[in-house]
Amino acid sequence: MRWKMLVGALIAVASPSNASADFDKWMSKCGGPFQLCGYVDRESGTLRIPQTFEVAKDFSEDLAAVRIDGRYGYIDRTGRLAIEPRFEASGPFTGGYAEVRLDGASGAIDQSGKLVVPAEFERLIPFTGGTFLASKRREGAPATDRVEHSLGGFSLLDLLFTGGGLYNIRHGWLTEPNFQFAFFDEPARGLIWAGRRDENNEEQWGLLKSDGTWQVTPRYNHVQTLRENHAIVTTLDDSAPPRERWKFWLKGAVDRDGKLIVPLEARGISYWRGGYGPASEPGTGREGILLEDGKLLANRWFDAAEIREDGSLPRGRIDKTWYSIEPGGRLVPDQLDGEVLVECPGGLTVLRRGDLVELKAAGTAKPGPKFDNTYFNKRDCPGPFSARRNGKWFFVLEDGTVLGEPNGFNDTYSFAAGYGVVKVGGKWGIIGRSGAFTVKPSFDKLSRRGPDLFAVGEGAGMYWINAKGAHVAEPVFKKPEPKDALSCEGGLRFVKKDDLWGLQDGEGKTVIEPGYRALSCFHQGVTWTASAGATDWCPVGPDGQRREAMRCRKTFYPVTVTHHFPEKFSDDAHESSVLWTRAWLDFNAGKRDAAPKWISDGERGEASYSVMPGQPSD
Repeated sequence: MRWKMLVGALIAVASPSNASADFDKWMSKCGGPFQLCGYVDRESGTLRIPQTFEVAKDFSEDLAAVRIDGRYGYIDRTGRLAIEPRFEASGPFTGGYAEVRLDGASGAIDQSGKLVVPAEFERLIPFTGGTFLASKRREGAPATDRVEHSLGGFSLLDLLFTGGGLYNIRHGWLTEPNFQFAFFDEPARGLIWAGRRDENNEEQWGLLKSDGTWQVTPRYNHVQTLRENHAIVTTLDDSAPPRERWKFWLKGAVDRDGKLIVPLEARGISYWRGGYGPASEPGTGREGILLEDGKLLANRWFDAAEIREDGSLPRGRIDKTWYSIEPGGRLVPDQLDGEVLVECPGGLTVLRRGDLVELKAAGTAKPGPKFDNTYFNKRDCPGPFSARRNGKWFFVLEDGTVLGEPNGFNDTYSFAAGYGVVKVGGKWGIIGRSGAFTVKPSFDKLSRRGPDLFAVGEGAGMYWINAKGAHVAEPVFKKPEPKDALSCEGGLRFVKKDDLWGLQDGEGKTVIEPGYRALSCFHQGVTWTASAGATDWCPVGPDGQRREAMRCRKTFYPVTVTHHFPEKFSDDAHESSVLWTRAWLDFNAGKRDAAPKWISDGERGEASYSVMPGQPSD
């Protein structure tokens, strides 16, 4: 088998000397013509395990799940196969066990690869001490890759499933499988939030122990993860009018054992950080900072408050003045006044001044102009910067000169190549570095398209000007040459013969014979292909062979657009996806004038094209 041959190659590159104790610094990295994956040092990028696997997941308890020829197994930290690939999907090890998929269902293995819990569950996430978070397999449920690709172990995302319970290797079900689960603390502690709806259809959450008994009986309507010995909990106010009860919430926090240490009160609490909890006073919008026991730091509410992550003291604002707050509650001058937010060598420095910022030119002791503390990015160095004050916009040049004084602009685009696009009185114009208009504000629509190129209007009436307002010829935006547009990441490129598609390498050698109505770039070691007469897209490996261990799927699109639907080419979903992809390939080959479209919110979107591979869509 191919996986046995890979072992020798891995051992040759990944010798035991590569195996250090600090493997959490390793990360998966994929590349090459078939987008195969290996492991590199996260900081240095040094290759640790070669790119030989179709999928390479993170290490957990000295083992990492990898996919070879469509099936998952596990390698150790030297790159040797520790558990041969025989699973449809594999999750990380937790407490000596890992969730695996066989025949579309979840079971569990130990670190020897032995199946210790049969694969007959919808999900089976290792918890602790041989106990799992489990949900029953739904009768007649179709097997899909969606669950199989989501085996992420003991994470918040994976725990948000309904109809789950605790299942133990030796004792079977410890609870009824009718709970939702949410992360509380590390699984080794054996505590997890478990919730279900009561007779009033309200969620009731409690803290469940790994033996199936309650550490804290269900009593909260909403719960959060433990952070710094505090987990935020929320309940409805029973004293509120019954029909409006849902509007009134009480919030507090429990400690790592589930004991309520911050009393439930009608105030906003969202998280815990640096030993403090930010809070808001109901009905006023004022903010406060909670101590460990829930009392207010400085025994007061502020107009605004802030908890820092850099070790600085927490801050509070009274009217327009910020103060730092000592642990005992004493207000002292703001430690962050004058903090450097952005420093441009030879240009401007952006300094914090309370709620404002000061933009100070290099080499001057004179205070600079002050503006709102909007987002300033070092990528804009050395300047000019866009800055806002009292709802109006200005440009600040490298020497501190402010363009737009005294009234400012209604809106601006970035300042580049000596010119800025600005809006005054509802019309757009162009200014130079002196602040004078080179093109007076007279356009409803004006956008920058190049250093000295601007588009006026849109659609059929669009025309082009330079920074002085002179008309210029319409630019020709060159579409990629077919040989470039049909290239994949890693060097392969699409080729067509007798109206069928295949793939070649950079030297013209055929990798996948042109025998498919449509196919994709390689991703995770496979190309998704649509054969003549087929009703599914199926995965094919670098050897040109169908990956029998992986399921085919009804549809596939080589590019995807969020919140959009592909243009419909046929009433049959599979045929439509094939025709869409063929249109996309023909467009990139220069044989079609327009790219296949994406539809958003019931309206057709603008055509776009890409050479990046998409993901299977079902």
